[in-house]
Amino acid sequence: MKVAYQGIVGSYSEAALAHWQKFPGHEGLYDGIPYDGFGRMVDDLLSGKIDRAVMPIENSTTGLITRTLDLFRYQHVYAEAEHYQPIRHVLWGIKGAELSQIKQVYSHPEALSQCTQFFTDHPWIQPISYKDTAQAAQFIAQEGDPSLAALSSERCGKIYHLEALARQVQNESTNMTRFFMMRRYRDELLALDKDQLLGHLLEEHPQASRLMLYVETAHKPGALHQLLTIFNLFNCNLEGLDARPIKDQPFSYGFFIEVDIQGLAGQAQLFWQMLELASQYIQIIACMEAQEAEISYLS
Repeated sequence: MKVAYQGIVGSYSEAALAHWQKFPGHEGLYDGIPYDGFGRMVDDLLSGKIDRAVMPIENSTTGLITRTLDLFRYQHVYAEAEHYQPIRHVLWGIKGAELSQIKQVYSHPEALSQCTQFFTDHPWIQPISYKDTAQAAQFIAQEGDPSLAALSSERCGKIYHLEALARQVQNESTNMTRFFMMRRYRDELLALDKDQLLGHLLEEHPQASRLMLYVETAHKPGALHQLLTIFNLFNCNLEGLDARPIKDQPFSYGFFIEVDIQGLAGQAQLFWQMLELASQYIQIIACMEAQEAEISYLS
């Protein structure tokens, strides 16, 4: 099974894929394919060039990663599993470099945004956005410049023979990123009547306890309230609600909604029909078994 991940060996996305490869029966099942862009990953998933894609969708420090989530809107893809990956950024330099020498730090924009306090404390250091955390470490190793450093994982330093100048650089000691395992809808699912989709997905994923939806409602008073009331009627706990602007509709918004569906009790079709009536557009972004984030504090 071909599974895409962002970056190269040593990236946090590759570490998330390694997590799924550890499951009993999954050893050797996933063949990791490195990519340098999330958009191309989704395109290739839809075209069948790859079977799955590991995508970061949320960080405990900075919130939703909307540049990936937005790629799922209006597309025939959904998440079948999730994983919470601890993120522990290390500042890496070349052998012999010292922190006082560093003038520029390279890393993925998301990683840089998780380490803002470090740059506040070291105002002479300039953060530079790069394609990926692991590729930033590789770049530093190739340049051999003691004034350059990279923010990346512990594993990257070992792979590229770099020297740790600072550890635990992230703002929050419990920093972690949530990853989705994305897949495309099978043709059989796309052929179903729309009101049967959720029921069939739950048959395919009987352990599913969480849904993520993307919903657009009418732009009128009470429209969102009407939608949210349905979750209460079906005893489904609301776990997330985030607004996103709708393309080419200024100041109109759709919503990513996460909900615990353990209270559905076999009423999936009626639940879905009512959501459709309360929406102008609705899409299942994830149907999966909820995982708990294992929080570990750094000393």
